[in-house]
Amino acid sequence: MKLVFLHSSDTHGFLMPTDYQDRNDYHAPFGLARVSSTIKSEIAKYGRDHVLVTDAGDCLQGSPLASYARTLPDYRGLAQFTAAYNAIGYDARCLGNHDFNFGLDYLNWYVNHNDAPIINDNILAAGTDRPAFGIPFKIIEKAGIKVGILGITTQYIPHWEQADHIAGLEFKSALTTIKHYAALLKPQVDVLAVLYHGGFENDPQTGQATEPDRGENEGYHILKEIPEVDVFLTGHQHRRLNEVVDQTALIQPGYRGEAVGKVILDIDEQSKKISKIETELVDTKAFEPDPAIVELVKQLDQGTQNWLDQPIAELSEPAPIKDAMTGRIHGAPFINLLQQMQLWFTHADVSATAVMSEKAKGFGKTVTLRDVILNYPYANQLVRVKFTGKQLKHVIEHSASFLEKTPEGTIKFLDRWIKPKPELYHFDVFYPVHYEVDLSQPVGQRVKNLTLHGKPLEDDKNYELAVNNYRANGGGFYPEYSLDKIDLALDKDYVQMFTEYLTQSSEKVDPKPNYKFY
Repeated sequence: MKLVFLHSSDTHGFLMPTDYQDRNDYHAPFGLARVSSTIKSEIAKYGRDHVLVTDAGDCLQGSPLASYARTLPDYRGLAQFTAAYNAIGYDARCLGNHDFNFGLDYLNWYVNHNDAPIINDNILAAGTDRPAFGIPFKIIEKAGIKVGILGITTQYIPHWEQADHIAGLEFKSALTTIKHYAALLKPQVDVLAVLYHGGFENDPQTGQATEPDRGENEGYHILKEIPEVDVFLTGHQHRRLNEVVDQTALIQPGYRGEAVGKVILDIDEQSKKISKIETELVDTKAFEPDPAIVELVKQLDQGTQNWLDQPIAELSEPAPIKDAMTGRIHGAPFINLLQQMQLWFTHADVSATAVMSEKAKGFGKTVTLRDVILNYPYANQLVRVKFTGKQLKHVIEHSASFLEKTPEGTIKFLDRWIKPKPELYHFDVFYPVHYEVDLSQPVGQRVKNLTLHGKPLEDDKNYELAVNNYRANGGGFYPEYSLDKIDLALDKDYVQMFTEYLTQSSEKVDPKPNYKFY
């Protein structure tokens, strides 16, 4: 007998097959509407009583449609948004870290109007052992097989999220929590599945470390230390994984609904034991968008398109970026504009930013909301951090460690930041400091001729740095950052800030690069 899991994660509010760069292009190879068609096709093969449909979070934030839905009063947009996810027919879901980006009221409405149970073991009401959302587990019977489902979310959310978005919550380790619940639930079921909005700190097959083990991703330790888990349904890292490791099925289905993870268990009907495990990623691009989903979000999608085309500012000169990779290495007027804006709001001495979108094109003379969101798609908060000159140099040196120079003389990023998942949104550049980076030198000794307004940075002098809260709270494995160094946090998102800055500031865009890598 076959039992099939169909799993999505990290759809990030991409309900339709479009990235909203082109108003008329609905041919993108992803989106919840394609996920729905894929799941329906698979259910038709196996029968609904043999299939469990799951999701591992990060649904509420990430797309222009998700941003627009949030702007509508009385949760009208969120109601249409939630209806689309309900139409998939999920059996169980868990939350992702980005589901907290719009605050607790928004998240609670979404949780309370979900048809599927939200499984949550490690996000607790502070001072209690009770889940703050949803239920700690669910037992579902399919074709006579009892399936236990646990749900867990990366414990690292407090390092990224602003305080009022997680007030009254306590986040526990995924590893220790799943150990506890797996021991309790496994004796009651035939198959134990874990939904985990989190990824892998080590390669699942070789065990080789792929990032510092700081608690954000605990998947490898869960895989190796909790043999009770039969099916491990993950997300968060946007990776494409379908493997079987130590008799545990492992799935992660990429990003924006590009694939549906599929686990097929052959189960002996008499003993209820698993005799065979297969895993697969089913690419959704092969399936037409589900008309039912399209109809549910038609109004919301059209509203999004109209909203995105609103002009918000006219620039005296355009602020382009040729492409993300060229901009990172050689600089671009758009990057300088972003830095100037951060300094304008914070009055800091120095600003740091990354190129946040691989499709960033910067701004023409007329700037619309579409331009802003496509160049800066994250719901970050701007903060100001206090550093000594010595600490700031350490931070810049860390950024310089991302790069290498090939024997042919080409400057490139280390594979560590490209594979298994591109993470170049961690690579910061700094402004208005001028600096050079000599890639022939050892890591930690690469930054040369570092000056601010023509003067070298002083090791013992205090400086203020404008940077987003994700970085200030630890994102990117940078040294020196800590919560106690933050002395200002702005209660504005980047759409609001761009709108204010571009309409109120008289600053001209600095077109010149202020750094050089060689």
